[in-house]
Amino acid sequence: MVGCGGPVFGVSGIEGGIMKILVILGHPKTGSFNHAIAETAIHTLKDNGHEVIFHDLYREGLDPVLPHDEIPKGAGLDSVIRKHCEGVSDADGVIIIHPNWWGSRLLF
Repeated sequence: MVGCGGPVFGVSGIEGGIMKILVILGHPKTGSFNHAIAETAIHTLKDNGHEVIFHDLYREGLDPVLPHDEIPKGAGLDSVIRKHCEGVSDADGVIIIHPNWWGSRLLF
């Protein structure tokens, strides 16, 4: 796990070199550059002995809209969202891969 100040020591996996890494991909087009980055990260991590959990949010059909009912503290969560939250909590590291379309030219 890496915090703002660098690695957090004492977390399981850090000292032994083997970590559980969650890779999250958020890109709609299979075969995109973002998919290639995700595949490279996954293969590299596995080749180095790390455990990898992978989520392709578009393939899973994850709804990115936050319903009002989930905003209050202590609110019940959808089972899929709860599973993703647990995955983030259980991981020693998280890699999020997504497009940056801000620099794209607007067509109008």
